[in-house]
Amino acid sequence: METVPCPITGSREFTPFLQALDRFNLHGEPWQLVQSSASGLVMLNPRPGPDEMATHYPAEAYDPFLNQTNSRSLRDQCYLAISDVLMAGKASMVMKGIKKPADATQVLEVGCSTGRLLLRIRGDFGVPLTNLFGVETDRQAASTARRAGLRISKPDLCDADFDSRRFDRIIFWHALEHLHRIGEALDQARELLRPDGQLIIAVPNIESLDARGYGPNWIALDAPRHLYHFSPDTLQKLLEKHGLSILNIGRWIPDTLYNVWYSEKLERSINGKPFGISGIARAGVRAAKSLAAGRNPKRASSMIVRAVRMKR
Repeated sequence: METVPCPITGSREFTPFLQALDRFNLHGEPWQLVQSSASGLVMLNPRPGPDEMATHYPAEAYDPFLNQTNSRSLRDQCYLAISDVLMAGKASMVMKGIKKPADATQVLEVGCSTGRLLLRIRGDFGVPLTNLFGVETDRQAASTARRAGLRISKPDLCDADFDSRRFDRIIFWHALEHLHRIGEALDQARELLRPDGQLIIAVPNIESLDARGYGPNWIALDAPRHLYHFSPDTLQKLLEKHGLSILNIGRWIPDTLYNVWYSEKLERSINGKPFGISGIARAGVRAAKSLAAGRNPKRASSMIVRAVRMKR
């Protein structure tokens, strides 16, 4: 276990925020989330160190690691089928604004898991495999991505070497909140961006309506895997510290539906209540309210941020 300062200000002054159970271990001790007195950033502190974290990622239960080989249940198969459809939307968001030929486009995804998004970019936009790079800490997921032909670098972006290659897009799709060396990773990403390149960042929004409504049972807290919990303000502060400027903030509606559905299930499981018809109805109502609030992307369940290098 380790205790760390706020990555925005370096301050070690925190106030308690809430305690959250590990959704994969509801009988374990709760994890402490704190809020930086200096920046307002919410973070897990203390937290497992980098060498301890692998034990908290159950490969057979963690959705991002699912593939056709290890998905055994009907629920897993449905998740994969739906996410395959949604992958086209993600790929379009990532590639929006790129006008150069596909064979001249370079894309890097940090936390690429089994490489499904990168492969969709190849299929939909014709970017060759030789121009698609990934970083992934999980060995099994990284191995799956390599077998598909993707170029997977070292597990940590801070240690990766891309032979002076520069990228048009660097993707952190629900990855930034997992990074122990978050400041170093953003510095590295800035250096790896082409002058006209963009970072595409997806993160849960701690100020969203469903985050506030479900509190410690909000599924996107995902303790202890999520180390940081951003608001629009704290994400902007962190990016600016590392020479990055936000172009715009959007939302991803499927995240709202996922977060509300599984938060409702988690809350009922913790309280010993069946999900049933009443759970489905309540989740539907709360999802509708969250979607309405999320018309303002700064209040959406998750933020999709497009960022560029600041001119210095």
